[in-house]
Amino acid sequence: MNRKKIYTDVLQMVAGNIICAFALGCFALPFNMVVSGMSGIGRMVNFYTGISVSMVVGVCNFALFIIGWVMLGKKFAASVAIGTFVYPTFLGIFQNIEPLQHLVDDPLLAAICAGILNGIGLGLVIRVGGSTGGTDIPPIILNRKFGWKVAPMLYALDVVVFIIQIPVTKTNGVILGILYALIYSIVMNKLIVMEQGGIQLMIFSEKVQEVNEKLLSMHFGTTLLNGTGGYMHEDKQVIYCAASSRNLSRIKRAVLAIDEKAFITITSMSEINGNGFTWYFRHEEYEPAFQDRHDGHEEGDSIAKL
Repeated sequence: MNRKKIYTDVLQMVAGNIICAFALGCFALPFNMVVSGMSGIGRMVNFYTGISVSMVVGVCNFALFIIGWVMLGKKFAASVAIGTFVYPTFLGIFQNIEPLQHLVDDPLLAAICAGILNGIGLGLVIRVGGSTGGTDIPPIILNRKFGWKVAPMLYALDVVVFIIQIPVTKTNGVILGILYALIYSIVMNKLIVMEQGGIQLMIFSEKVQEVNEKLLSMHFGTTLLNGTGGYMHEDKQVIYCAASSRNLSRIKRAVLAIDEKAFITITSMSEINGNGFTWYFRHEEYEPAFQDRHDGHEEGDSIAKL
C-alpha cells in the first residue's frame, strides 16, 4: 500500500470517528436516547455515578485496546487505535460545548440527524477496514481464539447493552433510540457499498464476436462463457460483462445496434471488486487484431472508473 493511500485511509477513519462522536454527543445523548456499544455502557455508568460518558468510553476503550494488543498483537492494535482514542476525545469536546447540545428542539429530528450522521461516520470507517474500537474488540478476540463468528456476538452484545438501558430510560428515549439505530444501519450499509456496486450483464446473441469486439472497443471488460442451448442443445457462447450502473444504457444501445434480437439479462450487484472498480490498470488502446493483443497492462491510479 502506498503512502498516499495510507494517509487517505487514516484521514477517513479520523473523520468518520469525529462524525460519530458529533452524532452521539450533539443529538443522541442530549435527548436521552438508548445507544449501543461502549457509549451505551458509558451512558449507564453516567446515570449511576455522574461520570461523563466520554470519560467512561475513553477508559474502557483504552483497557480493551491494551487487552487486544496483548492478545492479538501490534497489527490488530494499530487497526483500532484511531477509534480507541479519537472517538472518546471528540465526544468529550462536543459534550462540553453547550451550544452544540441544543442544535435542534425536536427529539424526532434529533434521532434522524443522529442516525444519518452516525451512519455516515461508521460507513467511512468501515469502508477502509477501520474500527471504532470499544465493543468491537471482545468479539474479534473470541473469534481469533475460539473461531466464534463476530457478527452474531456483536449483535448480541449490542442487544444486551441496549436492554440494560431500558429500565432507566423513558419510553420516548427507547423509541427514539430504536429509530436512531435503524437509520444509522441503513445509511451505513448504503455508504459501505456506495460506488462499489454496478450491473452484471449476460448477453446471448447470434453475433457474439461482433458484440464482444464492440464492448472491448468501448473499454468494457468481457468474458466469453461456453453454454449449451436448452431446447436444441446447440453449443453457443455467452458474453459476461460487469460495469457501473451509469453505463447500462450505453452497453444496451451498442449491443442492440448490432443484434436487435439479442437476449440480455441484467442483474444489480451490490459490490464489485477488481480492475475498473476497486483498483485500476492503465488503459491500452483497443487492438482489433487478436494476434496483436498482449497482456501488458500496468497497474495505475490515473484512469477514470468505468
